[in-house]
Amino acid sequence: TGEPMKRFWAAVFAVLVLCTPAIAQNETEGEGWAIDVRAGSLGLGADLSRSIVPGLLNVRAGASFFAYSTDLDISGITYESRLKLGGVPIAADVFPFRNWFRIGGGIIINLNEVSGNTPSTGIVTIGGNQYNLADTGRLDVKTKLNRVAPYFGIGFNNPIRKSGRLGFFTDIGFMYHGTPTATLTPSISVPQLQADVDEEMQEVNNEIEDYRFFPIVQLGISYRF
Repeated sequence: TGEPMKRFWAAVFAVLVLCTPAIAQNETEGEGWAIDVRAGSLGLGADLSRSIVPGLLNVRAGASFFAYSTDLDISGITYESRLKLGGVPIAADVFPFRNWFRIGGGIIINLNEVSGNTPSTGIVTIGGNQYNLADTGRLDVKTKLNRVAPYFGIGFNNPIRKSGRLGFFTDIGFMYHGTPTATLTPSISVPQLQADVDEEMQEVNNEIEDYRFFPIVQLGISYRF
């Protein structure tokens, strides 16, 4: 997990540097409602915020989503994969200094998912043995994550401003989605194949077991109403 976390904190530092000038110009927060649109590691989405204690406590909920296809190399096998990113946050934001800095926490309904399959032809090594995919059929992979994930983060700017309706904000944090579990399923039953698939599945799970945290970095524009 060392290298991914280094990249994450490097991104955090870059965001802080870029946002410092905007943070310094923020105004005191007010009361009411705000809607925002955001983009980041959970995809594209929007949130609705409500001030509970003006300038001190907001609650918010929303949704983000993004999907794309790519080739993934897992344990020496290339899968034609589809990655789905997204979440439905239900969170509270506390402004301990009654200014632009906030601490957020809550839960995220985790929509992240990785699924894929091998090509229909070619030679692959599964469990130490070689197989011709034309004879065995495709090998399907799917990764399971916890659907309800605790969330913690910090942010800059309060969307529910005392004066002015439009604002910019940044969120940085993580959600804990548990230990990922991959399942591999051959499309055709071939002698010895299932035992090799089980061995391959164990190798894949050993590779991904440390990815329990998902980094969240988001930028957005808010509008108070």
